[in-house]
Amino acid sequence: MPFSHRYFAAWPLSNHPVIELPNGSLWDRSLRAEWRYPLAVLANAEDSIQDHSLHFYLTKDPNQLPEYGPHVVAVLLQEERCKIPAYALHVRAVIRNLHSTPFLGFRSRLGFSRLDAVLAFEHARDWALHQRSRRAMQSPHPEWPTQMHSTPRIFTIPLGYHSQEELPQIPMRVRTLDSFFAGELATKVPLTTYRYWVSTSKAEARKQLWRVLQQVKRNPEWRIDLDNIGVDEVVSRAAQFNSYSQKMMNSRICLAPRGSMAETYRLYEGLRAGCLVITNRLPDEPFLRGAPVIQVDHWKELPDLLRKYARDIDALECYRQASLDWWQNHCHEQVIGPQVGHFLNGCPGGCP
Repeated sequence: MPFSHRYFAAWPLSNHPVIELPNGSLWDRSLRAEWRYPLAVLANAEDSIQDHSLHFYLTKDPNQLPEYGPHVVAVLLQEERCKIPAYALHVRAVIRNLHSTPFLGFRSRLGFSRLDAVLAFEHARDWALHQRSRRAMQSPHPEWPTQMHSTPRIFTIPLGYHSQEELPQIPMRVRTLDSFFAGELATKVPLTTYRYWVSTSKAEARKQLWRVLQQVKRNPEWRIDLDNIGVDEVVSRAAQFNSYSQKMMNSRICLAPRGSMAETYRLYEGLRAGCLVITNRLPDEPFLRGAPVIQVDHWKELPDLLRKYARDIDALECYRQASLDWWQNHCHEQVIGPQVGHFLNGCPGGCP
């Protein structure tokens, strides 16, 4: 029975008005950009799910849902503190798009950057929040139904794409940019929060990259497009993102610095566009393990990587094909969707 399931958005939190989404046959671009990939995954899970009439809730809320029970599946998006949802034992399953175990984000080595210090602090903070969430899960709300599982059933999917249009592929020798970066260097935080004084991994990683790119751009050999999209530049943000997909497709190298978490949309969008992706250290998720990306400990490594790859068309073409193959075989919604379906049928690893 196709499209027998129902889809809701308790967004961003469950105490906001809940809206019912049209079923998968009608999903379109009028919906939020951050829902596009998760909804495409669910649409591709439909044929694999054995039961009917499940209720899927898209939310950012790890604390509560509008309802619970064996017919409820939480789709927890953009939860950045690695919390185990308090309701995890009271729903059929949780599908989430960021890892639920804290990840350090750097390797032990000589030298210790400001970014490493912030990552170490955030790692300790996230472990504390992760453990607190596990304790909260063991003390559920008294009005919730009896728990269904002894351990939480959580399946992690890739972050996927956001504002990226799917465009025809361009061979590396025809691409006009060595690289480009368009994004927020830092998200503004109030003086009253500790993040203002400690900084954040997103701010430190992107400032580190920006300083290196400003130096690299002084050499006219490199064709690099830079744009710092500030949080107050509402009009310019819209205009800049309109050309995002074209610039990505015309870039040989995709620079994907970490954000608040190690994974970013840009990482997956670079793979989807067939770029050579250079990024900060990544967690050991199945869909990232062995991915054809270059991981750096410090963005000062970038000039040497540009000299090594940016003019080597043969190597770039190998990376282009490897990136496209990785997206198609490990991250594409047509691959992840059936894994979600099998997981909801009871298979722990999402495989038949």
